[in-house]
Amino acid sequence: MRAGSVYRYLLAPLLLLCLSAPGAAALEDPMRPPRGATVSDDKPTIPFVLSSTLIARERRSAVINSRNVGVGDSVDGARVLEIQPAQVRLQHQGRQLTLQLLPVTVKNSVSAE
Repeated sequence: MRAGSVYRYLLAPLLLLCLSAPGAAALEDPMRPPRGATVSDDKPTIPFVLSSTLIARERRSAVINSRNVGVGDSVDGARVLEIQPAQVRLQHQGRQLTLQLLPVTVKNSVSAE
């Protein structure tokens, strides 16, 4: 056996022994906030989610925050001003908000003839 390979076999267990010693410093998460820093929960939230609209001759309705509402109804502190096929206008805390549905893209299937 050569001297270099003997050192290789001795070095690995010795290195593991040193790293697992009680006094060895643990690696810290680089994305963790510094000690003593406070993390706020002030995440921007979207208070109103428009899921669908229904436009018919006799009525207009929308589903906002899982509630079925019509023009003039209130949902979570906002009054429904207008319901259009793809959007709804709300009055909330003195401001007008417009909620919009995402456009639906329908792809035509290719028939195998």
